[in-house]
Amino acid sequence: MQKLVILTLVVALAASKFIDTHTTLAQIDANPFGNVVLSAIKAHIQAQTPANEVNMLLNGVAAGLQQDQNDHDHAFELDTTTNNRIVEDLEKEILYHQNQISSNTQLRDDTIEALAVSEEDIRVTIQDIATNEQTYAREEATRNQQHETFVAKVAAIDDVIDAIDEAAKLIQHLSLGASFVQVKSKYENIHKRLTDNTSHSQLLQPVVAALTELATHGVNQKALTKIAQLLSEIRQQLVQEKAAKTDVEERQAAHWAEFSVHLSNEHTRLVERKAQLEVQIQEQKDTIEDAQSWIEFHTLELENSEERLAGQQAWYAVQSEIYETQTAERAAQNEIVDRLQEHISEKLSTTAQFISKRN
Repeated sequence: MQKLVILTLVVALAASKFIDTHTTLAQIDANPFGNVVLSAIKAHIQAQTPANEVNMLLNGVAAGLQQDQNDHDHAFELDTTTNNRIVEDLEKEILYHQNQISSNTQLRDDTIEALAVSEEDIRVTIQDIATNEQTYAREEATRNQQHETFVAKVAAIDDVIDAIDEAAKLIQHLSLGASFVQVKSKYENIHKRLTDNTSHSQLLQPVVAALTELATHGVNQKALTKIAQLLSEIRQQLVQEKAAKTDVEERQAAHWAEFSVHLSNEHTRLVERKAQLEVQIQEQKDTIEDAQSWIEFHTLELENSEERLAGQQAWYAVQSEIYETQTAERAAQNEIVDRLQEHISEKLSTTAQFISKRN
């Protein structure tokens, strides 16, 4: 509204060249500034001051207005420079915080994806550890069972071999002339051992039958030779069987030794992998938490910088408005001084008459 009044005054004064002196002076007198100047001129006229002193008064007013405008221009120039610097700094701050929010958001989101992969890896690793331990326990139990079976079977073979060797000694004694009566007790013991054997009953059946026949039909060299031959053949088969089982046992033991080392090494690797993943997962969780904290921090700082920028821009808008308003006021005041100087120079008597009639 004030700027509109000033603009109206300037337009009125610019058009005053085409209006009579009294009308122009009346317009000037209606303006507060013009009223003050006219009052000062009136004081000079009443004191009968020479016209040149009135002009000096107006020149002084004009000079004062110009100095005020120069001071105001300088102050506004400083305000503009300061404002531009502050706005530039705040815009840089805003850009910095925006970039930090963007980069930390990207870091957080990427790490969340990586965390999901790590958690799946550790789930699989834990499952693999359980499978490894189950496999080890199962294979170890199988191996123990194999060894126990081997020990039992070898013991059974050794028992049969021992009985075969005792029978061979018995046959040798008979072959050397010992009577059946002399070895009967030993014969019965050996016969019982061979008859009661269940692990090799089929293998021992011929020699058991031969010994039974020997006791039934009496001792003869041909029967003794036949029995000795049977005993030798059976013993050889038992020794071969023992050797075969021992070979299997050794190969199974070697396989388990190798496989158990593999399982142990794999278990160690999996446990170490699990530990690494646990550290990695914790680091990823820490990274996500830190990134989120930085996002929140820079979001607050961004809001603060944007508020400061808006405040700075609002302040500068007010300063610009004040500058434009005061500059327009001074322009109007300068126009008043110019018109008065013109009237005093060209229409002194009419001007003096108008001023003298003022209240």
